[in-house]
Amino acid sequence: MKKISAIVFSFALLCSLGLFAQDAQNPPADKKVEKAEQKEAKAASKGKSVRLTGWVKSQDGKTVFVNDKDKQTWNVENPDSLNGHDGHHVRVKAKINETDKSLSILSVSMMSKRKQAGKM
Repeated sequence: MKKISAIVFSFALLCSLGLFAQDAQNPPADKKVEKAEQKEAKAASKGKSVRLTGWVKSQDGKTVFVNDKDKQTWNVENPDSLNGHDGHHVRVKAKINETDKSLSILSVSMMSKRKQAGKM
């Protein structure tokens, strides 16, 4: 009986060590989000355009853009530029207005069909 309990304890210990090692190799997603937000803020302060990838959605009768990096939802100032892209994964070039959390879309391109299958 002692042998079985020692084996079970050893197995549990090995499994838990594997989980800790996995966390050390993958940087937390918070750093990616923080970096994306800093990039957006810097571009907005300088009045420069940025390239973003994300999903086009209709929310409360308005067209919005959901950024892939930080899952942040942006209102679109010129929704006619995204006509026909509702529900699609797109890459946009846009100017950011941080005060009212909106984007002014300059250009739009569809992501490949392989990337369309990703989740919002």
